[in-house]
Amino acid sequence: MKDILSFLFARKLYCLICFTGVCLILLLVITFRGNHAIGNSYVDKQCKSVCIEEGDTLWSIASTYYVPECGSMKEYISEIKKTNHLTTDTIYAGRYLLIPYYITAGECSTYGN
Repeated sequence: MKDILSFLFARKLYCLICFTGVCLILLLVITFRGNHAIGNSYVDKQCKSVCIEEGDTLWSIASTYYVPECGSMKEYISEIKKTNHLTTDTIYAGRYLLIPYYITAGECSTYGN
């Protein structure tokens, strides 16, 4: 009887561990996709190449494309820097930056034009 209880306990434990593993994998897949749902709308992350003009700063460029889905402005500027492999806030006129931005499904974005 004791062997049967041990076997059943081990089997339940194995099933619980497998179920937990599957749930974690699903959570990771959902979390790390490039797009996500916010409220009832679907949000998609895109990138646009932008030519830096004289007088532009990371802040001025970021403020053009910023939406609340980006997090704070500071987080958004950090994302722009990371996307472009920048270690400082210094940018130069005539060069290009990849700017990540978010659009909602069904929204006709002017950023991509």
